[in-house]
Amino acid sequence: MGWMESGAQSGGMSTSELLVTSAQRDRAVEILKEMYADGRLDHMEFDLRLDKALNARTRAELNSTFDGLVSRPVPTFAPAAFTRPAPLQTYHGDGRGLGTVAHWLGYPTSFVGPALVVATAGQRNPAVRRHAVEALNFQLTAAGAFALLGIMTGFTHGLLGFLFPILGILWFLLTGIGGLATAAGGKFRYPFTIRLIK
Repeated sequence: MGWMESGAQSGGMSTSELLVTSAQRDRAVEILKEMYADGRLDHMEFDLRLDKALNARTRAELNSTFDGLVSRPVPTFAPAAFTRPAPLQTYHGDGRGLGTVAHWLGYPTSFVGPALVVATAGQRNPAVRRHAVEALNFQLTAAGAFALLGIMTGFTHGLLGFLFPILGILWFLLTGIGGLATAAGGKFRYPFTIRLIK
């Protein structure tokens, strides 16, 4: 069965054009959260599809949220025994707090602290994981930049050594800004970052 429900008519209107209910959107959001937890979506794709599901008005728009993911459309009815899922995790409470901690753990631990947050709290909370993965990728990039600069400084007999303080100040400032932006509820993304971890 394809994503676009067709063939059936209701008052001259294709079922794909029928408006969806809040319960149907909730069910779509729940499925997306499960797919994100299973690793079938990275955090950027999860955000995009989630926004699309929350703003869907018709069955066709809601079903298109899952294009390329599953072979059947999301159920467009709410079963009698349907239990409303828990509200989607937002950037409040432990999501924001642990996300801030993940960024600022870069000061004493480099990439080790953010990696631990990804492996622990990040497995239970997508919001925490999103921040911790961003912090981890930045700290890995910074560690690689320091190592590369050290090698280049050796090859140039210390000529590039003056770049160490500049790189250190940039690392210090960006790590702090990442934590502050997260504490304020933002979706901070570091510049100059190689995102190896998804």
